[in-house]
Amino acid sequence: MVKTFSTLDGYMERNAYATALREAGWTLQSISEAAGLTRERVRQIVKEPQTADIGDLSVPEPPRHERKAPRVYIEPDPGKLARMLELKPLAQQVRLNSPQYRAEAEEYTRLIAESHLDDGVTLYRLAKRLGVTHGALRFRLARYGYKTPKNGESKVYTQIKPENRV
Repeated sequence: MVKTFSTLDGYMERNAYATALREAGWTLQSISEAAGLTRERVRQIVKEPQTADIGDLSVPEPPRHERKAPRVYIEPDPGKLARMLELKPLAQQVRLNSPQYRAEAEEYTRLIAESHLDDGVTLYRLAKRLGVTHGALRFRLARYGYKTPKNGESKVYTQIKPENRV
């Protein structure tokens, strides 16, 4: 295909050939790779009316690309999700070293960790189902020791002191 573009005499023929390829079902990306142009320039060329003729050049079938299989996202276990939703308001009330609702917060975090680390549910999906941000879940997992920060240490993601755990 690149050879065909190099045999064309001028930009008028090149533009007409690019337009013909687009009309035959070629993608802007495929045309841009074959012509050595940017995808945006091909889009501009195809948009404007062409006066030149491509002559006896044949227009090949567009290249076929393999389609990626759609990602399959794992949903959280309905029983665990119901329990997490039940514990969430109590777990959010735990402050600093207070023992009040600490057991509920521990269970809530353990269920999040099980769903994410063992069952393979993404934090984003869990956050959507729980009505919180995925950053809040990541922080909670680091705070309770289920995950470590990427660089190993963080002043923000400090773990809860063992004496304050249930």
